[in-house]
Order: sequence, then C-alpha cells, then structure tokens
Amino acid sequence: MNRGITITNYLVDGNPEGIIIAYVSNWTGQAMKIPRNSFFKAREYKELDRPGIYFLIGSKEENPDEQLIYVGEANHLYDRLSTHIRNQEMLFFELIIAFSSKDDTLTVSHTKYLEERIISEIVEKAGFSLVNKKAGNKISLPKMVKDEMDTYFDNLKVLLPSMGYDLFKSTVQEISLTSDSKSNKLFLETGEIKATAELTANGINVLKGSQFKENGTPALAQTYSKIRKDLIEKGFVKKSEGKNFEFIAEYEFSSPSQAGSVILGYSVNGRTFWRDKSGKNLKEIEEEKIDQP
Repeated sequence: MNRGITITNYLVDGNPEGIIIAYVSNWTGQAMKIPRNSFFKAREYKELDRPGIYFLIGSKEENPDEQLIYVGEANHLYDRLSTHIRNQEMLFFELIIAFSSKDDTLTVSHTKYLEERIISEIVEKAGFSLVNKKAGNKISLPKMVKDEMDTYFDNLKVLLPSMGYDLFKSTVQEISLTSDSKSNKLFLETGEIKATAELTANGINVLKGSQFKENGTPALAQTYSKIRKDLIEKGFVKKSEGKNFEFIAEYEFSSPSQAGSVILGYSVNGRTFWRDKSGKNLKEIEEEKIDQP
C-alpha cells in the first residue's frame, strides 16, 4: 500500500521561476533548483556548501527542441558548479538542480555511487539526451550504506518530477479503469497496426512489441511528427520484419491521443481509439466508472 508523501517547495525570492529549495518530509536530503542567471546569488546558501550530485539542464544550440542533461557529483557543489559555468563546452545549460544533505552525512563515496546509479538508469526520452561521455565510477559500499543511498535515490526520483523533470522510467502504479482488476491493458488496432498500452498516473505507457506506422501524414501536427522522428532516432522503435516499425522498449506518452496519433501517423482521439479487451473504449470506461455508486 502506497503512503502519501509531503513535499515542500520553498521559493527563495517568492518567484516560481527563481531559486527553489525542495524537501521531502522526514528525509535529510534536499534539492535546490537554480536558473543559471541566478547562480551568482547561490554562494550564500549552505545547500551548495557541501558534497552532492547535480543535473545541468539545457538544449542544443542547433536544435532548441532537444533537451540536454549532464549528471555530475562533487565534494563541494558550489566550486564544481562554478567550474562548469566557466567551461566553454558547457554553455548549453540554463538550469541547475543540485542535491545534498541537511546533516552533512553525504561523502564523496556516496555521491559517486549515486552518480553511477543515476547515469545507469536515466532515460533518454524523445527530445532528451544525456551529455555525459562516461558512465560514472563503480563504487563498492557496505550493504547498510548502499541501502541508505538507494533510499536517497528513491527520494531523489520523487523530488525531480515535482521540479518539472521526470528523468527516469515511471514508477507510479498503473490506473485500473476496467472492471477486471487482473487486466488493465488497452489495445489500439487499425489496419495492420496493433499496439498495447497501460494507463499510468502521468499518461499512457505503450508496451514493447507494439507496432508503429512507418510514415506519418503531412497533416500530422509538427509536435507529433517530431516525437515520431525522435523515437526512431533514439532507438525506441526499429524496423520490424513487416513494413512497419516496432517498439523495442516501453515508452510513456503524456496522453492517449498523443500515443495514438504518434503510433498511427495521423491525428486521432485516443479516448475513442484505445479499447479494453471487451471492446469498450476509454471514454465508455470512464463514463461507467462515473455512474457507479
């Protein structure tokens, strides 16, 4: 049974676009979100005056729609981040998210372990690329310490989406809208295309093995066309034995309509195209649930 979690976001200047410090209840970790233009103000904050890990977030100069992420660790966050600010090769980033500890319990060994875990599990979603050239250092920790750092990592994955960046595969439970709790899969079948998905709290997760139409129509929205292109370029879908593509890994879309339109290559209403195993579409399933006492 999942328990609720309290997240506190402190707007340092009262500005939601400025520096934000975030906490999870009953956790010694903390996060700090800093726009690059506000970094000079961060010198005074103790959150950066200690070891930690950080994300540098920006976009490609030649393709602003493609986001770039760099993951790093440091014995002293402010000093390391200052080095990146001066680095000519790191001009891409416009935002910093840094994680540290309130009680100075994080050490260099801890941050190196966390860096390696983050890089190994981070997901390169469409329009999002990991800049790191190295995979991080493998660090051996005692089992008790490893468990503590894995708990830190779990809380980090909770905080990041609250700051607008879900960099990992969704760990939320699927939402069951069907009467049969054993099967909440949804299916999209039209012509030669067959796809399977599951609803999540964030949208809809298309499963591995689902088919993907090779060519989209010229009328398809530019945003959807870009997602289609990125899915192919990033390797989420590859040419199958037939004339279409196939998902070789699951991929979460923000809505049923986005998923359906990207898969089919033309705009559709996902709430009428995705159906459960009995043939009811999402709209009908939702209406049934509303009418139930």
